[in-house]
Amino acid sequence: MIIALRIIIAILTAVYSLTMVCMAGAGLIYNGESYGRELVNVGIWLIVSGILMTAGAVLCFMKKRIFAVLSIVLTIVGLVLCLVMVYIICSHADSAGWADNFTMEPVSRMYRARLLPVIVPAVMVIAADIFKLRIMN
Repeated sequence: MIIALRIIIAILTAVYSLTMVCMAGAGLIYNGESYGRELVNVGIWLIVSGILMTAGAVLCFMKKRIFAVLSIVLTIVGLVLCLVMVYIICSHADSAGWADNFTMEPVSRMYRARLLPVIVPAVMVIAADIFKLRIMN
């Protein structure tokens, strides 16, 4: 794998898959008393999804075939879990009428803007692993 691609994957994973997703989950857990148990569970699952995608990205840097397969599985599971949680929180925010106090924009738009870019590093990890598996054959 090209060094530049590894650096890009590492940076994007650190920013989006790890930081943005886990911090959004931590925020839901921290404010759990006012949000309710359902959103606390969403926060927990967001953190789990971020950790899974980050583990997939770390395994992407390993050279053995089994690590590439495991990386693909972890990344896909983490991405699907994250997208489901984004859907749940956005639908809850829209139904509850949550809006930003300053711009009056729906909060669901903010969650989508912050969490959907996680797709980019996940796709890059999956593509790099598939490329690696094709070369190893």
